[in-house]
Amino acid sequence: MIEDFQYFLLILIRITTFLTLSPGFSNKAFPNVSKLALSFALSFSVLSVIEPEPISFTVITFLFLGVKELFIGMALGYITILFFTAVDIAGTLVDFQVGFSMGQLYDPSIGVSASNFGRIYYWIAIGIFFISNIHHYVIRSLVQSFEYVPLEQTNFTQFGVEGIVKLFSYIFEVAINLAIPFVIVALLSELTLALISRTVPQINVLVLGIPMKILLSLVFMFFFLPMLMENISGVFPEMIKYMNEFLQSLSN
Repeated sequence: MIEDFQYFLLILIRITTFLTLSPGFSNKAFPNVSKLALSFALSFSVLSVIEPEPISFTVITFLFLGVKELFIGMALGYITILFFTAVDIAGTLVDFQVGFSMGQLYDPSIGVSASNFGRIYYWIAIGIFFISNIHHYVIRSLVQSFEYVPLEQTNFTQFGVEGIVKLFSYIFEVAINLAIPFVIVALLSELTLALISRTVPQINVLVLGIPMKILLSLVFMFFFLPMLMENISGVFPEMIKYMNEFLQSLSN
């Protein structure tokens, strides 16, 4: 009985840490009671599958394993955060080119100051995350993490440093690819304004420029929206892949 309780607590630490950090599950609009219920439900499910050995841990060993589970849950949650951050960075780049960068507001749902297009990108990503059932694959990877990294494992031969560098480079690549259509539109509008200022010097380009770029960005947003949603949808399978690769790098 004591052994099962210790295993359950270790499982609960990893799952609760992940759900606390992972976007979608950690959103403040998601009730804390529901988060806690989901954590307990997943923990009971995992406990019934892994069949823990009848070994009682000492206090020192249990604390060490608890810290290990905390870091694993944080690492998996951080990987999911990075992919949503890439979407938010793309929106911030668009805001900078369009002229919305000075209009950032505090978003209580994510707890940070977010740009206008950044919030649009973020909520599109959240919608796709749940509508496409990506959260099911994320939970599946979380449950499978106990197969890759068992609760009793205390030694790690690799930490996936090369994979971390590759992940960060991919995140910046995703952000640029998502933002590049609107950045091109903003640059073309500035080029058009430059030509207008040369041909018709009487027009005040500074007064005309910002409303024109904002109007063009909103108009092209509707044209590029299907392509944007498709590109964001293609990002999430990579998130699952990097989660699994990270776990495989930790497994002996």
